[in-house]
Amino acid sequence: MAAPMLVPKFWKPGTEGPGVSISEERMSSAEASGTAVIYNRYASLSIEQQRQKLPIFKYLLEAGWTAEGRVIGVTQPRRVAAVSVAGRVAEERGALLGHEVGYSIRFDDCTDYHATRIKFLTDGMLVREMMADPLLKKYR
Repeated sequence: MAAPMLVPKFWKPGTEGPGVSISEERMSSAEASGTAVIYNRYASLSIEQQRQKLPIFKYLLEAGWTAEGRVIGVTQPRRVAAVSVAGRVAEERGALLGHEVGYSIRFDDCTDYHATRIKFLTDGMLVREMMADPLLKKYR
């Protein structure tokens, strides 16, 4: 039996979310029966095609999640990955690297405090930002 196709829905923070309430969402039929259903509709795609489906942060930016000076933080495992992915995303958005899209790695911070909305950073830099602000108030 195929799992029902779930369509992701994005909404602006502070407004009532689409769909069912949280209490109804938590008690799905799969959870009630005790069986776990894992469904990946992209499993048949190649790795490269799956990577193209992943950038959800672009949709979050368009949905208004970066309002009021908030930043979408995207962690990358290595310095080179953070720099190259930030460059690619900035190019796709038609923005200057370091303005709307930036990166923060050890010894190099290519962000603008007031303008950067998508910030790629290594895990170590995220830990460093958590030391300064444990609640990460500027991130979504």
